[in-house]
Amino acid sequence: MASARQPERKSSKSKGKQSVQDSMGTEKGLAEGSGSVSSWNESVDRLLDASPRYTSAVRAAYSRFCLPTPESAIPPALLLSALQYFLQKIIEDLDVKAGKLCLRPVTQDDVDTIMESDETLARKQGQLFDFGTFDLCARCLLKRVALDRGKRLGLFMLGGVIVVHMAKSTVKRIPFIGPPVSAFVNALVPTTLMGPAVGVAGAMYL
Repeated sequence: MASARQPERKSSKSKGKQSVQDSMGTEKGLAEGSGSVSSWNESVDRLLDASPRYTSAVRAAYSRFCLPTPESAIPPALLLSALQYFLQKIIEDLDVKAGKLCLRPVTQDDVDTIMESDETLARKQGQLFDFGTFDLCARCLLKRVALDRGKRLGLFMLGGVIVVHMAKSTVKRIPFIGPPVSAFVNALVPTTLMGPAVGVAGAMYL
């Protein structure tokens, strides 16, 4: 009887060990994911710190909407307007199409989201925003808007590949001239190059 129970104990121990290993693997994956997000945020912050356009836009928006001394801060009621003005200054003197490609109008939903997603900003809800806090708001907003536009651009590029592929397939079905013309176009401009270009153009004009 004792010899019959021994394998069961071993199996139980191996299952427990496997469960611990699975748990450790999950925690490691989460830690790596969190580390990559943190690294991305730090990289973006370094780019913003080195950008005169960003610094100038933040200072201009803060100077325009902050209350007079002694507060020298932006009230919550003016935060949305200040951030909208900030983005206007960011794309000032840029081509309209380029600005549309990279950024989009800011809404109150954006402000609410960044206030809830950042611990520092969440503690500031309903309070006056000094320059440091407003700078943090501007950074969070810029990351959110740029990420949204990046997703949009990716969808347009994928759509461009599909459209170009369908157009080439249509040309190929034309009697007599279709196959040689399609082969020439494929050799001259591959779909992998033309498709994303068409998608970027669509994102700029739509």
